[in-house]
Amino acid sequence: MYILDDLQYDDKQLARLLDLKPSTIKKYRREGQCPRAVHLALFWESRWGIASIDAVAYNHAAGNYARAEALKRKNERLVKQMLRMEQALSEQKKGAANAPIFRIG
Repeated sequence: MYILDDLQYDDKQLARLLDLKPSTIKKYRREGQCPRAVHLALFWESRWGIASIDAVAYNHAAGNYARAEALKRKNERLVKQMLRMEQALSEQKKGAANAPIFRIG
């Protein structure tokens, strides 16, 4: 019953949270066990569940930040490549047909 003992709720609050009677919560405490569904529901209210949620959220945020930075670097490379191509076209006698209206830099 580690999860049930770990929570900062009294029996009334737990009963309301789980839609059970307070006497049922007292019975679970007395017997030292409760159904698996109750354990699973309460896991997310325990410090272990909250830590798990925090870890997943942090990892997602770090991954998304890394992807955004990688895309930013890729975009900078592509802009430089387009500027080089634009410069090479402008050095030729005959440029691209859309050169007068298409400028990156």
